[in-house]
Amino acid sequence: MKQEPSRRLRYNVATSLDGFIAPPDGSTCWIKHDAAIDFAALYAEFDTFVMGRKTYECMFSAGAQNPLLKQPKDSILVFSRTLKPEEHPAVTVVADGLVSRVAELKAREGSRDIWLMGGAQLAGPLLDAGLLDSVEAAMMPVLLGKGTRMVRESPLTPLGGFRLDLAECRPLRCSGIVLCKYNVSRGMAASLGEAMMFG
Repeated sequence: MKQEPSRRLRYNVATSLDGFIAPPDGSTCWIKHDAAIDFAALYAEFDTFVMGRKTYECMFSAGAQNPLLKQPKDSILVFSRTLKPEEHPAVTVVADGLVSRVAELKAREGSRDIWLMGGAQLAGPLLDAGLLDSVEAAMMPVLLGKGTRMVRESPLTPLGGFRLDLAECRPLRCSGIVLCKYNVSRGMAASLGEAMMFG
C-alpha cells in the first residue's frame, strides 16, 4: 500500500463571505484583524510557503513587517513566469512545473506542513491534481461583489464540485471573522490525481 505523504498542503487564506480573496484593485483594506488569532503559532506549523506573484508582491511590500522576512530562500517558492530570479534573491522563483514541484515538496520528509498562501491560479491546478489536503478560510464579514475567486474555474471540476469535510469552525465575536477548516475528501482527491496522470 502506498504511504500517504506526512506533509500536508494547506490552502490558508482570507476570503470575503462571497468567496473572493482580493478585490479588482488588489487592496487589502477589507481584511480585518483580530487579536485572538495567534499568527506566530500559525506560522510555526509550516516550514514551506508557496505563492504566486501577486501574493508575493503584497507580502514583501510590507518591508520589516513581512512575516516571511527571516525564512530561508529555499522555503519560499514563488511561481511566476514574469519575475526574474536574479532580481528576487530572497525567494525561490519557479517558472513552470507547479504540480510536479509541489508533489516533490509533499514527498520530502518533514514534521511541518506546506502553506499555500495564494492564490486562485495555484489553488485550482493543485486541487485538480489531488494535492490539496485542506482549505482553511478566514471569512471576513464583508461582501466584495467582484474580484479574484478562491479557486479559478476549471474544466476538471467534478459535477457537484469538490467535497470538503468540516474539521473546525470558530467564530471570533470581536471582529466578526469566522475561521473554518475543511479537509479535502481523500477519495475524491486520489481519483482526480489518477485521472490527470493516466487519463
